[in-house]
Amino acid sequence: MKRAFFCIVLLMAMIGSAAETVQGRVIKYPLNVRAGAGMKYTAVAQLTKHNPVEITAVHPKWLAIKPPANTRVWVQKRYIKNNKLTANVNLRSGPSTGYEALGTGRRGMAAKALDKATPSGWVQIAAPEHIPFYVGRPAVEADEKALAKLPKFNAPGGRPLPNDDLIKLEGNFITPGKSVKLTGYIYEEKTAIDVITHVLYEAKGEELVPKCFIMPNRLNLKKFNEKQVTIHGDSYKVKNWMMPVVVLKVINNAK
Repeated sequence: MKRAFFCIVLLMAMIGSAAETVQGRVIKYPLNVRAGAGMKYTAVAQLTKHNPVEITAVHPKWLAIKPPANTRVWVQKRYIKNNKLTANVNLRSGPSTGYEALGTGRRGMAAKALDKATPSGWVQIAAPEHIPFYVGRPAVEADEKALAKLPKFNAPGGRPLPNDDLIKLEGNFITPGKSVKLTGYIYEEKTAIDVITHVLYEAKGEELVPKCFIMPNRLNLKKFNEKQVTIHGDSYKVKNWMMPVVVLKVINNAK
C-alpha cells in the first residue's frame, strides 16, 4: 500500500513537471489553496483577486496547480542539515503526521527552515515546484481550450484526509522525536485517543510495568498482542502525560 501511494505521488509529480502548464488568474476570492482536491483537505495558502496560478492538470471541479509564491510545507527539523534534506521524507500540509503527505522531499534537496521549530520538532520550508496543490475550478479564469489539453485527474487524488485525533495528540508533544529501540510485552488498551491503541510493558521481576504508549502508525499489531516484542520508533513526551508515546516504525517478535 505504501509503495502504491508513493507511485501515485511520484506519477502526479512527473505529470505536473513534464506537461505544458496553463496560466490562469483568480476571479473569486479569497481562494483557499488546498492539499487535495476536496473541501476537507487542509488549506495551505490563500489567494486574492487577480493572483496568477500555473495550472498543471484538470478535473471538472478542481485544478492542480504549482505552488503559489510563498507556499510552505512542513518537515521534521532533524532531517535538515546545512539547508538540505538528509533523507527522503514526506512533506506535509501541517506540523504532524496527521496532516496530508503532499509528496516526497528527496535527500540533498534544498530545504531551509523558515521559522522556529514546534515543540515536536516540525519546521516550515518553501514548497518545492514538483508538489501539486489544488484550487476550485470555478474560482479561476483560464483558456478552456488550453485546459482541455492538460492531463486529467480524479478527485480526491489518492491522498488521505487529515487525521484529527492524531493532529490533536501531536499538538501536545513537548519534545522532538527521539529514536528508540525497546523490548517488552505489548497489550491492546482502550484510550481516550483512537490513535493510541497499545501499551508496551517492561518486565521487572515477576511484574509487568507500563513503559510507553504505542501509536501503530498504520502497522497491524494484532498478531503481536500479548507477546514479547522489540520495537523501533520515535519517542515523544506528551503534555500532562506520565508516559511517552512511541510512534512505531518497525515491530518484531523478540528473540
